[in-house]
Order: sequence, then C-alpha cells, then structure tokens
Amino acid sequence: MSLEQMMMAVERMEANKSKKAKEFLYVGYYYDEKGRFILKIGTTNDLKRRRYEHNYNYRKSNGEARMPKENSFEYIWTLKLSGPNTRNYEDLNKALWKDLGFGEYLDNDRFIFEEKPNLAIVKIKKYYEISLEGLTK
Repeated sequence: MSLEQMMMAVERMEANKSKKAKEFLYVGYYYDEKGRFILKIGTTNDLKRRRYEHNYNYRKSNGEARMPKENSFEYIWTLKLSGPNTRNYEDLNKALWKDLGFGEYLDNDRFIFEEKPNLAIVKIKKYYEISLEGLTK
C-alpha cells in the first residue's frame, strides 16, 4: 500500500468515525393489514438502511401489526443528536407516550391507533409538535 493510499484510508476512517458520532431520533409510520395507523419512534445512524429494515421486517412479521406488501414505512420527523442522547430521548419519549396512553404500545417501540391522531409530540429540550395530518396509506 502506497503512502497516498494509506492517507486516503485514514481520511475515510476519520470521516466514518465522525459520522458514527451522530445518530437520528426519528418518528415514522405505516398502516397495518387491519388498516390501523402504526407510529414508531426509534434511533439510527443510517435512515435509508433503517427504513429498508423496517419495510422488510414488518412485512415479514407474523405478529401483531403486520405491514401489507403494498404499504411502506415512512419517516415523518427526524432530528440529528449525539448517540447516547438519541437513545436517552427515545426512551424518554416512549415512556411519555405510554404514560399518556398515546396509542396502544406494541413491541419494537411501536404504537397502534385505530384512528390516526392529528398530532404527536416529542420532547427533547423543547417540545416538537409533529403534524400527522394528511398521512396516507
């Protein structure tokens, strides 16, 4: 390996290291086979990959809230934060939604609604109001 190749490899490693330092807190949704609105809160460092994983796993699921093949998981809201903070805020908001009775909690940080709510709220240092108006199947 030449010096130039080594320098390029080190630059790529440093770029990847800085990318991994940040993660996204996200809220997304899909409609299940019964037509119910499913809201999900989660974290990832790669939104595109995570969306693909949700589509694959929720369509393949044999459990509650299975996603039909013609539907897909969509992001409604994302915020980039540091990794540890992202997971802390995910846990905080999941607990808040549970305590408020905001939907019926389902494994994998999902909330089931028979009727789609108009608004979801996420608390970080301030409150973020996320409009759910106009979201379709």
